Amino acid sequence: MGLKSLWNKLYDTLSSVKTGIFLIIVVGIFSAIGTVILQRPTSEPEDLQRNYSPETLLWLDRLGLTDIFHSGWFLVLLVLFCTCLIFVSLDRWPNAWKAYTKPVRFATAPFRASLPFTAKFNAGNEAAALSAAEKAFQKVGYSPEKVSEGGASGLFGERQKFAVFSVYVVHLSLLLIFAGYILDGFVGYRGNIQVTEGQAKNVIVLRDNKGGSTKKELPFFIRCDAAGMESYADGSPKKWWSKLALLENGREVVTKTIIVNDPLTYKGIRIYQASMGQSSTPRLLTFAAAPAAGGEPVMVDVPINGKATLPDGESLSVLRFVPDYYIQDNEVFQKSDDPENPAIQLGLTDAKGETKKLWILYAQANSTQGQAAPYIFSIKNAKWAQYTGLEVSHQPGQFGVWAGVVVMAFGLMLAFYAQHTRVWATIIESEGGKQLWVGGTTNKNRDRFQTKFEEIKAELAKELGTPASKPKA
Repeated sequence: MGLKSLWNKLYDTLSSVKTGIFLIIVVGIFSAIGTVILQRPTSEPEDLQRNYSPETLLWLDRLGLTDIFHSGWFLVLLVLFCTCLIFVSLDRWPNAWKAYTKPVRFATAPFRASLPFTAKFNAGNEAAALSAAEKAFQKVGYSPEKVSEGGASGLFGERQKFAVFSVYVVHLSLLLIFAGYILDGFVGYRGNIQVTEGQAKNVIVLRDNKGGSTKKELPFFIRCDAAGMESYADGSPKKWWSKLALLENGREVVTKTIIVNDPLTYKGIRIYQASMGQSSTPRLLTFAAAPAAGGEPVMVDVPINGKATLPDGESLSVLRFVPDYYIQDNEVFQKSDDPENPAIQLGLTDAKGETKKLWILYAQANSTQGQAAPYIFSIKNAKWAQYTGLEVSHQPGQFGVWAGVVVMAFGLMLAFYAQHTRVWATIIESEGGKQLWVGGTTNKNRDRFQTKFEEIKAELAKELGTPASKPKA
């Protein structure tokens, strides 16, 4: 089989309406399956494990059925359907364009025989009969033009000829919608990030359809300046909010306080409020400072990124906070984010600017005693910073999807309510003499057009003063 014949076979298959119907049915079936089977990453891994056995979940993941709308095979299926839709449209476009730009204007004998709606009237005077037909057409909403062919005269009128393109408007809407989904499937992403008050991050976590995760850097940093929650009288959450700032190239480019369903959008990337909670990072630490030489201790509040002044003029700052520590080789390391066993490194700076570093190990007496300092410090209280849980998504195809929805609404209105109707009139010779022949056709809704054609016949009967002749049995 040569390349030409292979191409012709492929073109015939892809330009077939049957192929398009088959593909859209397959797409619909798998889309329905995607609404029944829990999908990653929107479903939590615990929910998937609770609803499916390990073997079932393994096969669902292997077949891509737990993330259908982002699976490679589903995107290929959409591409194939779009290709078929383009081929079907291109194959039928010449006929539609010809019907729009070069309609049959004169009703010849073979053409008259093909029309579904026709009528004949006795015509004593050719000019008077055509004039009557012109008036009748005008009264029912047509603006007929005079036409001629081979020395014979006639009339031609049409309405809503743009309706021949309604199917192509619907095709275009489907292409826009599916192209948007395809674009999102290949280059779009959706991930999560937790940012503590006062911090800035630019790495989000993406969950894949295998239950794993990957990290992705954003082109900017997200800084959380403040986060909080408003509650109802019974204590249940009413509203989460986060005051965010985006930093690009070290410069603050946009700020916004976001709430649920009111995201921050920048360069096509949307940042949604997803969750809220208490972080393991303190915002303010309260220490008891007891003079080493003896005396009553004083309480000192130290901001995590600031300093506090002691009674003798020395300043106290927090150099390092480890929420859950362990010691190895005389070094302090972090074991977890759970702030149940903290280690705090303090900086005590004297008037000369010299800083002495002290450690408070909460599990070991919670004190700096024995570290040769003018004060003995111990941790008494902490005010914790909130973290905001954000969902970050980049879906460049959404514009195409929404544009496709709007175009589809317009296309369906054309498809359901607009119809291309055409009418003709001419003088023909018959056994009883000359007759005025009128005919018409429509591209859809024949019952509705039949009513319109009956109106034409009634108007012609009034103008000519004679009813339409009955067709011979």
